[in-house]
Amino acid sequence: MITIKLLGGAKKAVGQSHVILDRPFASIAEILKFLKENAVQSKILDPNNILIAINGADSTMLYGDDAIVKAGDTVTIVTVVHGG
Repeated sequence: MITIKLLGGAKKAVGQSHVILDRPFASIAEILKFLKENAVQSKILDPNNILIAINGADSTMLYGDDAIVKAGDTVTIVTVVHGG
C-alpha cells in the first residue's frame, strides 16, 4: 500500500489528510488522476500549483509524473501558495 499525505489546499481538495492506495506500485500521474477522480474540489490539484515529494524527495528530481512509487512509500502533496 502507498500512503498519500495531503497538506494545505490538497487536504481541502480531497477532504481528508491522507489516503491509502492499495496497489503495489503507481506513477505520480496515476496517483494524481486517482486523487482528482475522488476529490471534492479537483481544480485545487492543478499540477502547476502543487509540490509532490516521494519519501521526502522532490518528485521532479525523480522523473516527475513518470516517477514510480512502490508499496511502503509515502507521497506528500502540498499546494503552492502564491502571493501578490
